[in-house]
Amino acid sequence: MFTDTTPDDPDPPTGTKTTVEDTATGVGDDQVAYNGNWIQCGGCQPPTPNKSFRYSLTAGATATIRWTGTRIVIYGVKEKAGGLLTVSVDGRTTSTVDTYAPTASNALIYDSGQLAFGDHVAVVTNIGQRNASSAAFAVSFDRAETYNAQDTEPPPTGGDFPTRSGEPWLSGANGDPLITPADVDAFCAFRGNLCDVAQVYTARDSWQSIVGQSFIYSNFAGWPGKLVISVPPFPETGGSLQTCATGAYDSNWRQFGQTLNAAGRQNSIVRLAWEANGNWYPWSGTDPTAYVNCYRHVVDAIRSTANPDPKFDWTINSHYSQNPPSHHPLDLYPGDQWVDIVSIDAYDQYPPSYTLDQFNTQANMEGGITWLYNFARAHGKLFGVPEWGVASGSGTNGGGDNANYIQFMRDWMVARAGRGMYYESYFNNCEMQNLGSNIYRPKGPHCLYQNTTAAGRYAQLW
Repeated sequence: MFTDTTPDDPDPPTGTKTTVEDTATGVGDDQVAYNGNWIQCGGCQPPTPNKSFRYSLTAGATATIRWTGTRIVIYGVKEKAGGLLTVSVDGRTTSTVDTYAPTASNALIYDSGQLAFGDHVAVVTNIGQRNASSAAFAVSFDRAETYNAQDTEPPPTGGDFPTRSGEPWLSGANGDPLITPADVDAFCAFRGNLCDVAQVYTARDSWQSIVGQSFIYSNFAGWPGKLVISVPPFPETGGSLQTCATGAYDSNWRQFGQTLNAAGRQNSIVRLAWEANGNWYPWSGTDPTAYVNCYRHVVDAIRSTANPDPKFDWTINSHYSQNPPSHHPLDLYPGDQWVDIVSIDAYDQYPPSYTLDQFNTQANMEGGITWLYNFARAHGKLFGVPEWGVASGSGTNGGGDNANYIQFMRDWMVARAGRGMYYESYFNNCEMQNLGSNIYRPKGPHCLYQNTTAAGRYAQLW
């Protein structure tokens, strides 16, 4: 007996669609990884949109598709030689589909229906069975369509979401005061749940520190969450965007991909050359063409060795852009092919937001969080907030111990849950001459700011 769960009249999928053709082979997002004997059939009958599909007669052969979103729809071929296949998503309930039909057609074979927003894996398997009318055991894969739905009602907080925190996005923090799992976990213990992500930084003094087996991998060995690895495009002690743009550093970045493989951290978010729209890093985008080409070279080099590919995060600093010379941060955008996540570092400063009107005004302006989110959604990209927090260290340019800012950010994220809002990490720091964003460490010789009102609101909301 088998169950064919293909709906006769499925609800039409909504949101941003990505088509994954049978020819998009690989182990990264929006690619197909074939295991076993699969044969490409180009120009065969029945016709398919790209004039190609794959088929297998081998029991146990699989086709695996990874994606980030809320739904997957899979197409194959139904024909006289069609056998039985199964489809499972995230290792959960398996659906069995009969691909026999008296007349060949390009057909819908599986629809997951609406899923919780997140990273998903679908596996199509030839189980080596057929019904009595079929001439053989052929199963096929033509294409998948993945969706990142833009529902009018966001999912609630908590519940059956694929996160350790229970949030409908990946949530975490930087390691403060040290980049260690103990400090990351201590922050999340203060708020009352687990961290999904740890915001970490490589050292920037040498190539070995940046691309080799550094302390971040040994510190977080075995830690079950995802790393957000902030990496410069070259060492601060030497290098330039212009040289990087020629591909001169590509071999170093191929080593970085191999380091991810060796550490088992290929699923990381790589936050490359962040805040280039400011003027405080050696990779600041004074030369936007060089910045863009440098970024592309780094991504291509890492992808050539990392298996599977990490997600690449392009981050701007919020509000005013000192760079590029045009002061328009999107002039530094590397292009859709090289970016998986568009994100913003958003602090309650320059200007602070004491009221919701003030928050919405700055959020919608160029360089604001809503403005950038809208750009990300228009380009089909995930959205992140890798650094955010109150800013008592900014004096009159910051909002101080502003619990309202915590509330505004929470409400903003909830309104976009399941609609591209992928991750956020609170940046906790209480050192002098820094943001003064601390909300959980006690005051002491190395902790000037405490922000108890904001801390209470954050612990209540998270």
